[in-house]
Formats: sequence, structure tokens, C-alpha cells
Amino acid sequence: MKRTLQNILYILPFFGGIITLFIILAEHSEEKNAWLFGFSKMRLLLAGTMLVLCVFSFLVFMFRKKNLKYLYYLSGAMGIFAGELLLFVRFPADGTGNMLPVFTDRTKPLLVWMLASGVIWLAALRWTEKQRPGGWIISLSGAAAAVYLVISTYLDRKCWNLDLPGNVPFTAAAWLSFVVWLAVLKSDTPRGWKTAAGCLFFLCAGFSITRITGMWMGRVHTHLGSYWNELAESFLHGRLDLMHPGGYHDLTMYEGKWYVPNPPMPGILLIPWAALLGSAYKINMPVYSALIAGINTALFFLMLILAYTREGGPLYMSGTDGTSYPGRSLSVSVWVTVLFVFGSAHFWLGTTGQMWFISQLLVVTFTLLACICVISGFAPVWAGIALGCGVMCRPNIFPVWLCLLALRLYQMRPFPYVNWKKTIMWSLASCIPVVISAGFLLLYNKLRFNDWFDFGYVTINGAEWILDSVGEYGMFHPHFLKINARVMFFELPRLDFSGERFFFYPYVAGYSMFVMTPPLVYIFRSFRKDWFSAGTWASVLLSVGLLLLYHNTGAEQVGYRYMLDIAAPLALLMAAGMKGKTGKLFKALTIFAIAESFAGIYWWYMGRI
Repeated sequence: MKRTLQNILYILPFFGGIITLFIILAEHSEEKNAWLFGFSKMRLLLAGTMLVLCVFSFLVFMFRKKNLKYLYYLSGAMGIFAGELLLFVRFPADGTGNMLPVFTDRTKPLLVWMLASGVIWLAALRWTEKQRPGGWIISLSGAAAAVYLVISTYLDRKCWNLDLPGNVPFTAAAWLSFVVWLAVLKSDTPRGWKTAAGCLFFLCAGFSITRITGMWMGRVHTHLGSYWNELAESFLHGRLDLMHPGGYHDLTMYEGKWYVPNPPMPGILLIPWAALLGSAYKINMPVYSALIAGINTALFFLMLILAYTREGGPLYMSGTDGTSYPGRSLSVSVWVTVLFVFGSAHFWLGTTGQMWFISQLLVVTFTLLACICVISGFAPVWAGIALGCGVMCRPNIFPVWLCLLALRLYQMRPFPYVNWKKTIMWSLASCIPVVISAGFLLLYNKLRFNDWFDFGYVTINGAEWILDSVGEYGMFHPHFLKINARVMFFELPRLDFSGERFFFYPYVAGYSMFVMTPPLVYIFRSFRKDWFSAGTWASVLLSVGLLLLYHNTGAEQVGYRYMLDIAAPLALLMAAGMKGKTGKLFKALTIFAIAESFAGIYWWYMGRI
């Protein structure tokens, strides 16, 4: 059976090439362009190229049992070149002198074949366990960066409003940090330095990929619904209201002044940048959200690596020395990190730079920091400060404290025993900053709206159906359980192949987190008889319970963004459920989740138009 599947993979590019050749020659060229047999020179050139590639793909099939390690280079290069050209086709051609969309439109069948064949050959090579040539990953990643830099520089010169070179240094930094990380991994450098190099790479890569994707979708400059930079400017002038709002949607008016209803932490974090630049209006909010996404990428990786390598960590695996990672802990950490950053709503959120979505991203940041503090054995006050900062982004995330307590109990004594004195002291020390943060939010409400418990959501200038729901039932009510459960667990995205719109057309209210991020099912393999499993699951279930009673599903969104409130506990449970292995099924589901996430981003910015 395995040999049959291998043969099918190797022959697929040949048959795909034959089909592509027929597609290229299916229609004659316009009469004025016809050169031979009714076809233009361009059409004949494409057909000739495709014919040569068909012969080559058949030869690959015939010699599939030979040493084909250099096919890694060819298939990777083909996929990168064709894939990036197809991605950049979305930039305009009319009136700009940009000929890239024209070229890509004419060569689209050939480019699609190159992309698909490259992926298929790579899958076939991995399936047959062909040994990869040395330096393959570095060479291909360098080629990807180079192709992007060349195309983006060309486009920026032709399309004056794209600002693509602004990301050139970060793209170069991502590739260079990747090369450094690989070099450090192969050396006898202490494991701590290897982890630091990995965090640097994930920071640069997370930011660069998120920012580039936002640019592709036209989210280059600050959106009118960002507000946090405007709030930071108001803070610098000693005010809590917005002085000159760029828009009014999702703001709250009180006594003739407009306020950001959300808790203020995202704006507070911008105060130093506003002071440094001289004005908060100079801050590019999509860059800000992409930077948070990059930081989260590094923190996911750091949390998981520490969980595996710190004695007392929930996933601890003993290593042979202080330089190598134990077992497959590195592979699991990398794959789970990539999944949560690019295979969930996190990817889309990082491109937006908008008010609600930045708050959601920062919740991920602070909950990851809180978990890292506990796993690393820091004083409990630091975990409390991190979680308190998260509460000042979204107050309903307080159940994550149960995950922190579970991590600490796991470190102290085996289940079901408890050192009550240490537990109580740790709990008090970690809770005090959270209580102070909650008190600060109440005071913030009092100063804004003269009401300790008025967060401004009841009178927000938002969607009428949300206001009606809040006015009738309040922020949390069992009435909302049915719709929240449907969206959270069961809603499916719509697919439309009519050709009238982009094929991926989900509901703006959201759809199941298990559909958007299928590897989430691995959390159900994480049940263990210990404090970590019991407490982390309690944290997740309590958070889910609150979200089921919440007054909206996340409003307009891609997927289900509220899942990110508990992203840190879920990542730990998923890693535990993988049991130290990154199987083919998990990798396939992760790749599917990333592709689906990108389709969702395209739909959000382009497909709905």
C-alpha cells in the first residue's frame, strides 16, 4: 500500500502537466496576436515550457528509486517562486505600470502546476525518506527571502502607495536569525543560548510574516478604528477621553466626550512610544499589532521549551546534558508554536491594528508571560503582575489563574497532596496584583463615567443588535448560551464555488475553533492524574463557561477569536496530548489550519468586497 501511494505521488506531476498543457492550448489567441497555428508567441512559449516540464516530471517518476536528493532544491525553488508570484498578483496593474499581475495572469496555469508539483515532490521525497542535502533549509529559506525582496522592491517602485521596503530589514533579520539559530542548534552551545536564539528567530519571523501578510491585504497604514494611539495621546495630555477621534464606531459618548470603552492597557503601553516620537498619531497601528504577534510567537516557543526542560515543568523530559533538547521536545514546541500563531485567529488579528483585536493579542502576551513566570520558578508576584496586565486588556481572563496555580501545585507535591501553607502564601502573592488591576479598572470607570461598574459597553456606539442584547439581558446571561455554543463548537464556514465570489466565505459571526484549528482535538489526549492536568482543564472549562454566557460571539471575526483568551493553557494541554511526538497527522492538520487561516485573512480584506 505504501509503495502504491509513493508511486501515485511521483506520477501526479506528470498527469497534472498534461492537463495544464491542454488548458494552455484550450483556446486560440486573439487573431491580431496569432503567430503559428492560431497561437501567440507567448502561448506557444508557455506550451513548450510545459511540455519540457512534463518530460522532466516523467523522468523523475522513472528514476524515483535513484538518489533524488537534489530534487529537494528544485521542488522547493519551484514552489517558492510560483507561490510568491501568485501571492503578489493581488497588487494593482491599472495606471501604475506594474506588469506583474499581467504576467501572472498569463502564466497562471504554469505557476499553479509549479506550486502544486513542488509540494507533491517534497511530500513524495519525505514519504520515501530520501535524505535531504546539507544546507537545504538554509538555501531555500534564503531563496524565499530573496524572491520576496526583489518582487517587493519592484512593486514599491511601480505602486507608490504600498510602502513595501519598510519590511525589508525585518525580512532580512528573520532569515539571518534563522541561519544563526540553525548554526547554534548544531553547536555545543548551552541550551539556554539555543533557546534565546530560537526566541529571536520566532520574534523576527512572527513579526515579518504577519506584517507582510497585512501589506498583501492592503493594511499598510493605521485604520480609523484603531483608537489606542489616540488614547495614548490623550493620556500624555492628562485626559481620559479622545481629543480628536478619527472615527466614532465602537466608542462610548459620555457628557459630550468620546471614550474608548475597553480597559486601557493597550493604550498605556503606547505612552513611551508616543513620547519618543513626539506624537502618538505617528504610530503605525498595524505595525504595533504585528510586533505583538511577533512577541507572542517567541513567547509560545519559550513557554513550551521551558515546560519541557525546566525540572518541575508540566512536560519535563530529562536530557543527557545541558546542550541538547530532550527527546522531540524541540519539534513539538516548534509545531505547536506555528499552529497557534498562524493556524488560529491569531494570524488574522496580527494584521489588523484595530482596537478590539489588539486587546485580544495582548491577552495572549500576558497570559503567556504569566505561565512562563510560574514554570521558570519566579516569585509569584511576577505571575500576578503579568495576569493583572492581561485583566487590564480583557477582565474575563481571570480563570487563567487556575492554570497558574496548577503549574505551581505540580511543582510542589504530587497529586493529590497539597502543601497548604506554601499554596496559600503563593496564592495571596499572585492574586494581589490581579486584585489591584481589577481595582484600577473600577477606578478608571469611575473617573470616566462616574460609575464604578460602568465599562461603557451598554452605551457604546456599536451594532444595534449587540446593544439590544446587552440592554435586555446584560453582559452575561444564559440566553446567549445557544448561539455561543453553536459558533464556538459547531458552525462551519461556507464554501462557494459559483465563481461569483471568493470560494471561502464564512459567516462574520465566526465559526468553530475546532474547524479553524483542527489539531485542537489533541487536547483531549492530555488527561493525566496530576495537578497540572486538573487545574489547567479547570481553567479552560471555566473560561469556556464564561464565554458561553457572553453577550456576543466575537462580533465580526475570522474563526473564533475568543479562543485566544486561553491560548496559553491550550498550548500546554496540546503539547501534553501529543506525548512527545509530531506525527504526520498533526503536521497535516497544522498545514491545513495555516492554509485555512490565510484563506480567512484574504476573505476578510478582499473576498468580502
